[in-house]
Amino acid sequence: MEVSAQTSDIEQISNWRDEVIATRESIRSMRSQLEQLARHKTDDESLAQIEHFQNQFICQEEKADELRHDLKQSSKKISNNGQPAILHDDRPVDDYDVMYDRMNTFRKLYNELQDEFEKFRSFS
Repeated sequence: MEVSAQTSDIEQISNWRDEVIATRESIRSMRSQLEQLARHKTDDESLAQIEHFQNQFICQEEKADELRHDLKQSSKKISNNGQPAILHDDRPVDDYDVMYDRMNTFRKLYNELQDEFEKFRSFS
């Protein structure tokens, strides 16, 4: 029974990792779209918004990289029957529930950023 739970957790973590990778690609696409918009916008308000999104994309990509790494470590820990992987005090990877919460927070922040960027694009 325990092996089945481990396998299920590993599969879920793998799905999360795939989602994080896809999200990172989506952020790259939005960054490219932003670069196109920046070529045509010269007013101060638009430039401030462009800078805001550039910063947000960088932050979100950094979080995606951290999360992808930590999901990999979490999967390794589960695969090694609980043997320690590389753990970070500020980013625990040894607790499935913590990773679940981090993934939900990551999704929420990404969705908010995506919605905000879509609104900006539609007014540009």
